[in-house]
Amino acid sequence: MRSLFKVVLLLSLPYATFLPFPEAQAKVPSQTCVTLSDSDLGYVNWYPPNPLPVSVATDAVGRRLAKLEAIAASPSSLNLTIERELTQWLFEKPDLGGADIGSRARMHGLLKVLPNNQKPKLVAIFDQLALRIEKLPSPSLRAEMTGKLASYYQKLQGNERAAQFLNRAITKTLNSTDKQVRAVQLTKLLDAVVELKLSKAIAPQLPQIERALQSSTPSVSLARAFADNNQSQKALKLADRFAKATKAEKIVNSDLITLYLQLNKLELANQNLKRISPANDAAYGRLVAAYDRAKQTKLADKLFKDGFDSFFDTVKNDAFLDGYLKAGGNPDRLFTGVPVLQAVGVIDLRGDYSLRAAGEYRRLNQPQKAQRVIAEFVQLAAANNLVIDDILMAAITDGNQQEAKAAFQQLLEKGAFVKVEPPINFATQINALDQIAPFIKRASKNNERRIELLQSLALAYAKQQQANKAVSIAEQIPRRSPEYSTAIDTLAQVAAVFGKSGQKTEATTIFAKALSLSSNIKELDTRAMAYTAIARAYTDAGDTSAAETTRQAAVKLALSLPNDPNLSVNANYMLSLISQQFLNANQVEAAWKMLQEIPKDAYKNTNTSNLISTALALGNLSIAQQAVDLEYTDGRLSLFPEEAFKLASSYIGRNRQKEAIKLLDQAADVMNKQLKPEPSYLISIVRLYAQAGRIDAARQMLSKLPSSYTGLRQELQQYIDCHQKA
Repeated sequence: MRSLFKVVLLLSLPYATFLPFPEAQAKVPSQTCVTLSDSDLGYVNWYPPNPLPVSVATDAVGRRLAKLEAIAASPSSLNLTIERELTQWLFEKPDLGGADIGSRARMHGLLKVLPNNQKPKLVAIFDQLALRIEKLPSPSLRAEMTGKLASYYQKLQGNERAAQFLNRAITKTLNSTDKQVRAVQLTKLLDAVVELKLSKAIAPQLPQIERALQSSTPSVSLARAFADNNQSQKALKLADRFAKATKAEKIVNSDLITLYLQLNKLELANQNLKRISPANDAAYGRLVAAYDRAKQTKLADKLFKDGFDSFFDTVKNDAFLDGYLKAGGNPDRLFTGVPVLQAVGVIDLRGDYSLRAAGEYRRLNQPQKAQRVIAEFVQLAAANNLVIDDILMAAITDGNQQEAKAAFQQLLEKGAFVKVEPPINFATQINALDQIAPFIKRASKNNERRIELLQSLALAYAKQQQANKAVSIAEQIPRRSPEYSTAIDTLAQVAAVFGKSGQKTEATTIFAKALSLSSNIKELDTRAMAYTAIARAYTDAGDTSAAETTRQAAVKLALSLPNDPNLSVNANYMLSLISQQFLNANQVEAAWKMLQEIPKDAYKNTNTSNLISTALALGNLSIAQQAVDLEYTDGRLSLFPEEAFKLASSYIGRNRQKEAIKLLDQAADVMNKQLKPEPSYLISIVRLYAQAGRIDAARQMLSKLPSSYTGLRQELQQYIDCHQKA
């Protein structure tokens, strides 16, 4: 089975990370070359295969959807890279301790910001991803990914769609003629079924699944599925088989003990409890909840505290508490059962978990407790100035919108939003912007933050198609700085919202207002920046002609400034600043055009590194190449190798070795003229030359690596030899 999270990175520009491979031999072992090849294939720099359209490049959600579409359509030659990337999309990364603190799955972040009108598109992408996952080489990983994809189907379309997807996957697996692969995949799919509480949906297939797994290692998930379908005797028999198959020195799966408790076998549960290790994950949370339901309060107290071994382990603790509550755990524990940790003290979960607990109390038909917890949350939020927008939005995701709305209403009645930052996203979700608007208009002693809130409010009204309110608020926004009109920038963004939604009349009217205000600005630099903001917004709205006209107006204003290098604001500075503004919006073509307006003798003072990185991220290798060429011809050779390596890696990932080699030859020429070339650059160019098939050049550059790098020289020699064999 391929590990989900331990992946070796063999090329990271400009610095390289290495494994301690055996010393180089005259003939490199084939297994070593297979390992090196797999590592290379796991990090192909392939995306995006073509330049992203401006409408996608400038849209954060659109970029993520485009990446998933590209993954779904990717060729089998990219399998190992796709395995790695889908792992990041579908799975949480566990906290391994130290600096590696873990992370959420990327899909989790996408679902948090996905507009409702984009959900059908994401479901269609899921359908394509399901087919792509079937082409991956690892049977175990295919099944795990299918299970995780089912969980996202469930979040978007409910139990029926997830069950349909899993049933189809199980049917296909049952038809497999490879018994070993079939057993591995069925076990992983069953794990997903019981995790998503869909056991009843696969009940007709359970007998066939049992027969298919009869000669395999017993599966606790199969036993759980039978128990969920009220087939207690069969579940108990399978559970006992699983317990006996687990060697005495091995840690027992905590779900086995949970299952024994579900089957009212307390004695068996307690016997196996001695063989588990406390963990702060969802399975351990389910175990604690099972002991709660079995009315084993003291033991549940101990287990709950054992599961809370690290306050800082946020990803895992969330999973532990989530598993506990979903399994019917007692919400009281969130406020009375949390341990005191050394050097931390009492962990206060009220901020993050009060509304979750209130929802659980409602489902348990304990309304008084629910009301008390909400009141305590309101009191805490009002007194501690919590950032409640995220908390209220999370409550909606968790199915606790009723509790979130109650808390919001109580905060309003208390006048808490005078001190507490009003929750714009939540208010937008429940159509309550008018209720918080008065607080935002006089909110925050920090002028910068007040400006941001007013901008967010104006855009929120625009997304609700309330043009008059959006414009009125935008016009009230003060300047962020003397040379930057935030009001005009916000008006332009409001206009873009209407333009993208097809409300062309409103968009035209608001753009005209922004242009009129801009034309009345006396300061040339401020007016140039205002036109830049409008040009960016025209691009967002899809009006490329108006965007170019307005950009040209900004160019004209910038060029009319003095070109005295002793002035803090001169023509070249403004052109460079405007270029960066376009770059910040991922409008790389406009940014490159702005840089080209700068006289060639002033190029040395411009920063093309950001432009190259952005162009590569958006798949625009043409602009990246022009910018790298500029660095080379302009003599900025200290920067050139690093940028050349980035672009060469992108070319190699797209099978454009000829262009990569030309760049590497230029970088080699620069480095050969240096007395002491940077070792990290030498390491990178050796690897890239080898990947591009220039073995002779790779060996020549390797010879320049200082003799003190003995181990790395041996590893690089093996790397070159393997590519020569390939």
